[in-house]
Amino acid sequence: MPAVSARPVWALVLAMNQLRMTRECLTSVLALDPPADRVLLVDNGSTDGTAEAVRAEFPDVQVMRLPSNRYFAGGVNEGMRHALGAGAGSILLLNNDVVLERGALETLVRALEADPRRAAVSPRIYYYDPPDVIWFAGGRVGGLGLVRHRGVNVKDEKFRDGAGVTEYVSLAAALLSREALDTVGLLDPDYVMYVEDVDWSARARERGLVLWYEPSAKVWHHVSATSGGGLTPLKAYYRLRSGGLYLARHGTPGRRPVAWAAYLMWTIWLLPGALARGDLRSSGALLRGFMDFTRILLGSTPPARTPESFARPAPGR
Repeated sequence: MPAVSARPVWALVLAMNQLRMTRECLTSVLALDPPADRVLLVDNGSTDGTAEAVRAEFPDVQVMRLPSNRYFAGGVNEGMRHALGAGAGSILLLNNDVVLERGALETLVRALEADPRRAAVSPRIYYYDPPDVIWFAGGRVGGLGLVRHRGVNVKDEKFRDGAGVTEYVSLAAALLSREALDTVGLLDPDYVMYVEDVDWSARARERGLVLWYEPSAKVWHHVSATSGGGLTPLKAYYRLRSGGLYLARHGTPGRRPVAWAAYLMWTIWLLPGALARGDLRSSGALLRGFMDFTRILLGSTPPARTPESFARPAPGR
């Protein structure tokens, strides 16, 4: 395969509210050395004035304001279509709750350009706090569709690894090549939340492309800043639903009964803790998620649900 250039690089930041974190993210993006060729903020239906504030405070950042929340895949896809249409050679995809090391982009670009088979390159991603603890050092996908971050919750000084192939990249922060996006396509909005990056990575691998992990590029991530920490109803439901979609599309039929049993055990393991805390909303979301997971594996379409349906009711309601 002929060598390809990652330039021009577009940095694409997806934001919904969280203006303080968005400012911090964009400040780190604009401090990259060498810089991204273009910086695009996709405002995913914010209600806190994020788009207007970024236009005023960051004149070098192009702002695309979406009228409503398209969720992760929908918002990212709108931005990537625009960047690709404007001639992007690669896209640095970022959550608005990450901060990048100054030289991270140069390292990612070198890694992407080193092999034309590479579809995307992931940095090492740390927790924002504590900043020396790893959140993502490459990922593995088990035969039952269960995904696992390498190095998660391990202190940096205790985890020794090198650059290499990974089974998926985390799209909290990753550099994606234009050629891969043209070949694989954009993210699948059916997932709504979670596993979109694992699905895209699986589609890339099915086409003979390579996902790469580069630990010398470093990023820090406010984990679960949007979805909330711990077991929220939103996370409980969509981890099950998205897991079912992934298995239905990429898993072998013979493993589905075993996968169903494994996800059942995962649900049973989480349920008592939610009940013990009196968290009936998370308990109900777990049960609905497992029912919809089962429907998906059986070939049925689950009921239409949106993240807003899991929002905590307003006081007095």
